[in-house]
Amino acid sequence: MAGRDFQDRGNGLGLVVGGDSLVGSAIHAHCRKSGIPAEISSRRPGTKGLFLDLRDPDFAALERTSYGFAFLCAAVTDMRACQEEPVLTRQVNVANTIELMRRLADRGTHLLFLSSSQVFDGETAAPTEDAATCPKNEYGAQKLAVEQAIERHELPAAILRPTKILASHPVGVFKAWFEALAKGKAIQAATNMALSPVMVDDVARAAGLLAAGRHRGIWHLGASDEMTYFEAARLMAEMQHVPQTLVNGEALTDAQVPSIYRHRHTTLSSRKIAQTLDMPLRCARDVLDMLFAHFPPAAAASGGA
Repeated sequence: MAGRDFQDRGNGLGLVVGGDSLVGSAIHAHCRKSGIPAEISSRRPGTKGLFLDLRDPDFAALERTSYGFAFLCAAVTDMRACQEEPVLTRQVNVANTIELMRRLADRGTHLLFLSSSQVFDGETAAPTEDAATCPKNEYGAQKLAVEQAIERHELPAAILRPTKILASHPVGVFKAWFEALAKGKAIQAATNMALSPVMVDDVARAAGLLAAGRHRGIWHLGASDEMTYFEAARLMAEMQHVPQTLVNGEALTDAQVPSIYRHRHTTLSSRKIAQTLDMPLRCARDVLDMLFAHFPPAAAASGGA
């Protein structure tokens, strides 16, 4: 159905910039499943697709093909790296990204820019798309700079601001928690750091719908509520049928995670995208249930009976 929608609208061939990233690969998979023709770009030599490194881009390759739509997913997403090396990361995340978008737009490409909830300072719960922005870290400031450039240059683009994006398989802190709990080991989880999670597949679907409809403007996507990492860890223990007493809460210090990376509120109002595109609004527990369902039973993971 989505593939037919693209064809009916004459959207043509798509490009997923950063198609081997977490979100980029999910968007490309969504396109394949929906019958939407799309290719990827990557900065990794040998990767199937268009070679494009936003650290030192050669845009000539883009001129060989006309793209009806493009998803801009390539970026330096490590917030600490952005904070510590603002000049280098701004070259990738702002200057070269804007230049890429302008070149694509000049050739008639409709754009989907992947922004972030980090454009807010987290002091207000569930801000809407028209709420005042106030990033408190460099990564958020860089995302906001691109948003402002899109408006300034009147680029044909939709801006998608997701909250905490979760992979469809165990990674990062969740994988570390699971592996420890499966062995009966205690874990530490933050009581003063929250998340409002969204599954990467939902982000990919939303991006596809925004591109298919050639929508513009800003769109939010995230869980309808939030929970602390401590609450999330206790939920994992509950689902894995291990004692919740193995989960210990701790208040993070600035030395562990600086406050510029921790928000009081992590939710965004996603009513607009839910009503316009019929996207599901999931609560944080339901999103984490979906993630933790991909983990094997704790007994199996620990080699037990």
